[in-house]
Amino acid sequence: MPGAHLKWGWAWPANRRNIYNRASADLNGNPWSERKRWVWWDPHFVNPPDPKTGKPIPPGKWVGYDVPDFTLTMPPSHKGKPDGIIMEPLSGTDAYIMRPEGKGWIYVPAGLVDGPFPTHYEPHESPVQNLLYPKQQSSPVHKVWSQGKPWNQLAAVGDPKFPYVITTYRLTEHYLAGAMSRWLPWLSELQPELFIELGKGLAKEKGINNLDYVIITTPRSHVRAKALVTDRIGVLKVAGKTIHHVGMPWHWGWMGLSTGDVVNDLTAWVGDPNVSIHEGKAFVCNVEKA
Repeated sequence: MPGAHLKWGWAWPANRRNIYNRASADLNGNPWSERKRWVWWDPHFVNPPDPKTGKPIPPGKWVGYDVPDFTLTMPPSHKGKPDGIIMEPLSGTDAYIMRPEGKGWIYVPAGLVDGPFPTHYEPHESPVQNLLYPKQQSSPVHKVWSQGKPWNQLAAVGDPKFPYVITTYRLTEHYLAGAMSRWLPWLSELQPELFIELGKGLAKEKGINNLDYVIITTPRSHVRAKALVTDRIGVLKVAGKTIHHVGMPWHWGWMGLSTGDVVNDLTAWVGDPNVSIHEGKAFVCNVEKA
């Protein structure tokens, strides 16, 4: 759909880009902002008959630039059936269909280890102190495995040896996990080598040119990768400090058609308190020309 993607990628399960996108419209189904409208209620849309019963469906449908995360023909005026099943209890203004009552929650009385209110903590490794909660740097209930062991050494806050924030990500050209991408010649040809993406400011500061090899170091280990110098990834001013940000993709390893160092060697054994997903999106590193 225009505005959502370029018609070559698929978002599981319904090609929907934003969940709860009915909330992008007001109670009457009109966009909160014409400039940013995403999905909205079109009262004049002519619906075909019900394919199962053949009965006519009244005019009106949720339309827009995304697959509506809502019953397509449920008008904003729909009151809902408290004794109904599945979506029937929800009204036409209840956007949060994964909740039985259809409401968005700020206060979460159960189900979260780190509830009941959402808040900001810094990652376990961070170049700055927590500006929002100076007395609580990181989550008090996140999981740290093998703390103090050689394979899980952790940087102190603001450690000058590891001044940069690093994040990890997947590549469109890989799409699946490394077990597939490393053994498929087409994907290996599209992404033949591990790289690190860094901004022009950091590259100039370090004397790194595009396609140079660099060494990326964290308290756990170090890896070697080729530099991709771009304008896409940048620099921030946080707490009076200049913080450079770098990024590295997954998928390489010691076997396959395209081999290379393993980015997982850099990450910390630190996990989300609820589902134990490791903190691979925000940790610290150093980058030097090889």
